[in-house]
Amino acid sequence: MKKSLLLFVICMTIHISYGQKIENSIFWEVSGNGLTTPSYIYGTIKFIPAKDYFLSKNVKSKLKESKIFATETLLDHHSLHELNKAAHLPHHQSIKDLLPEEEYDRLKNLFTKFLNVSTLKFDMVYSQFKPVVLSTTMTRLSLGKNVRYYEIELANMAKKSGLVTIGLETASREIAAMESFDEKSQIKALSHTIANFDQQLADYSALIEAYKVGDLHKTLEYTLHPSENDESFRKTFFDKRNAEWIPNIEKYMKQSTSFFALGAAHLADEQGVINLLRERGYTVKPYPLK
Repeated sequence: MKKSLLLFVICMTIHISYGQKIENSIFWEVSGNGLTTPSYIYGTIKFIPAKDYFLSKNVKSKLKESKIFATETLLDHHSLHELNKAAHLPHHQSIKDLLPEEEYDRLKNLFTKFLNVSTLKFDMVYSQFKPVVLSTTMTRLSLGKNVRYYEIELANMAKKSGLVTIGLETASREIAAMESFDEKSQIKALSHTIANFDQQLADYSALIEAYKVGDLHKTLEYTLHPSENDESFRKTFFDKRNAEWIPNIEKYMKQSTSFFALGAAHLADEQGVINLLRERGYTVKPYPLK
């Protein structure tokens, strides 16, 4: 009896370990459920240090073989203008109006002393950003100039290959999701960033390492840290949008071979795009990067 129980535990451990291993991927093939050709999903992050940037031959090859290239929001001038506008506080407000004086001074010091931003640029540009945008911007600036952007790189490749380029949602939909993170919660999260910026940078490094090995759960976990792991924000910004994208993803896959470049955090866990497609009857499996 003891030997049987021990064997069961060993088998379950092997099964769980194997399951976790094959689920660690940022590149996926979608097939079955009536599709005449497979489509592909590539998990991205907004920016990454140039030294950590990678894009395998398999990814480039499958992108070139595709007919449709889709991102979360179409990367055109209108969308970028709308997103940039939404990143700013309304009515020419300043972050100074929202933070206690001591906290504001600490924030400004981080920008001017640690991130090498001039006082003028901080006052004219960064001080007008919304709190949640400031947190991400601080991490981005800490990396200096040697940064790569996956969406831009992939979009340029898709354009050169003549793919039809589309977005799964409008810029206004993404903005509405971002604005669901209320101002009070944003300020609380920014205050935590100001007080623990070293930890935020350590978390970002951990996010990069998780992304490089395809650990989608960890990637989502660390992506949520700047929002203080706000559960309401996760449901609105990630879970709800993931579900809204599925009908469009299905529509494009049925039309032709499609390549979807989506934030890796949107692929993770039960409410992620990978599992939602599986629930719809598709075969979704990791595709080799090398």
